Amino acid sequence: MSRVLTKPILLTDPLDILIKGCRENDLSCQEQLYRHCYPEMIGICHRYAGDMDGAGIIFNNAMLRVFKNIHSYREEGKLMGWVKTIIVNCSLDFVKQQNKFKEQSTADIHEHEVNIPAEVFSRVSAKEIQKMIRELPKATAIVFNLYIYEGFTHKQVAESLGISEGTSKWHINEGRKLLKTKLESFINPGIQTNASR
Repeated sequence: MSRVLTKPILLTDPLDILIKGCRENDLSCQEQLYRHCYPEMIGICHRYAGDMDGAGIIFNNAMLRVFKNIHSYREEGKLMGWVKTIIVNCSLDFVKQQNKFKEQSTADIHEHEVNIPAEVFSRVSAKEIQKMIRELPKATAIVFNLYIYEGFTHKQVAESLGISEGTSKWHINEGRKLLKTKLESFINPGIQTNASR
């Protein structure tokens, strides 16, 4: 039978106290760990869901998985990294249910590989860049997030989404191409207007 902690625990207390409480199924500790993880992790959920309703579903499912498996957590001092892994896995489960990934031809990627100059990023805020990525076609945005933000290799992306490595590469190249256009329009808004005349 699990022991319920009677001492009130504040968010300012060390995380190991919250972890101990969660292992003992203390509802107060679970709620506080949920609140502690929310600000950092909901943004990751939103990147994959595309809206806050979907992000909430991912986050809730992930935190249920966290509480269910907290007894197996052994990497002291790396809790948020462990939680993030669960968040990303739950995000992948969500997007695979919501999206169908079509195989893409990769024949011309090497000939037309798109690169975005690093100095362009220094002129645009991270928030604006994330907004532009969210505006990419859904499948491309998902692959782009996994590859750029999570550091997945094309092989890992392919295995996670059930697509080929070539399709992963196609989405990254397509994402760069679309993002480059968006960045150029954002930095020089008059270019598109003049071009259309």
